[in-house]
This record gives sequence, C-alpha cells and structure tokens, in this order.
Amino acid sequence: MTFPGKRLGSLLFVLLWTLLVLYPRPADLATSIRRLLIPPTDPLAAEKLIPRLPSRDDPALVEEFILQEFPYRYDWQNYDLPWYFPTAEEAIGKGAGDCKTRFIILASTLEALDIPYEAFISPSHIWVYYQGKEENPVENKAAVLFYRDGGKLCFKLPEVNWQESLNVFYEGFWSYMPLRKKIILFSGFLFVLYFYIRSWKQPAVGSRNG
Repeated sequence: MTFPGKRLGSLLFVLLWTLLVLYPRPADLATSIRRLLIPPTDPLAAEKLIPRLPSRDDPALVEEFILQEFPYRYDWQNYDLPWYFPTAEEAIGKGAGDCKTRFIILASTLEALDIPYEAFISPSHIWVYYQGKEENPVENKAAVLFYRDGGKLCFKLPEVNWQESLNVFYEGFWSYMPLRKKIILFSGFLFVLYFYIRSWKQPAVGSRNG
C-alpha cells in the first residue's frame, strides 16, 4: 500500500473507531440528529406533571418548575453517550438531564397546556421561547442557529461567543467522558501511531537490493 493509501486507511480507521467507541450503536447518533431537527414532543407523557405545576397558564412558572424538578446532568451520566436527544418519556424517566431533556419536557408540557411556543437552537443550546420570555446571554434570538417558521426549518448565522461554545462542548464531551471510554479511544489512536512508525521503518519494496 502506498503512503497516501496508508494515510487514507488510517484516517478512515480513526473515524470509524471514534464513532464506534462513542456510539456503540451508531443509530443512536442518527436518531438524536433527527430528533434535534424534529423534536419528538409528547403531551401525553407530560400529563403526569400537570397536577404538580404551580400554574397552568403562566409558561414562565411552568419553566421554573421544570428546571427545579429536572436538575442538570450530562448525557454521559444519563445514557453513557456524549450526545443524545431523548424522547419526552425517557427524559421524564431519568429525572435529570441537559438542555435537550429540559427542552423536550417543557415543550411537551406546554403542548399539553395548549400554550404556544417556539423551538430555538444555538450552536451549543436548545430552548423553548414563549411570549413574554426574557432573554439572557445564553437564550436570545441573536444566538439562534436553527429555528422553525411555520413548520419550516430555517437557518441563520448566529451571534455567539464561540470560545464559550467550545468550552461548553469540551466540558460535556470530554470532562464527563468515563475513564474507560477515554482509554479505549486512545488505544485505537496508539494502534494507528504504531502502524505509522512501523511503516516508516520498513524499507520500500524494490529498494532492498539497491
């Protein structure tokens, strides 16, 4: 195999290895992407929360309740995956989760209460926007990357602090990754490095006899 061919093969191996270590079932990643673009809201799953709500017509109080009842927890801790978009039933069953969990629970609850809302997605966050919701440095229209307009998925360039977005990604992806996953991931990289070193030391075919 030529050197460019070895480089391509090594790159493909690293990509496939990384995918399978992070997602033993790659379908989980595809499902999560689909759910991000078309959130699987479920008003029926949220009905069990309605009797405990402090209000049934004030979305701000409903959101405050959801945030208190479902504390923040990373996907690594919930699903042993770096990034996963749950169904409403899964999210409620876990009792905690990241912004995707809180989003799907809140959106499902608002639908159950027949309160209109919009779904906004930034490079590092997803949230529910409803009439009267106050913006903050994380949840604001300037930061939106994807949104829905009349059922149509729309895209715009976001105005965000990219360094902060990268920090959020690093913390969720790497800081909370289980040690066993890091070891397995790096073992594949070390194998590729060993393959490269061994290839460099071997003389090219036809050069052994001068």
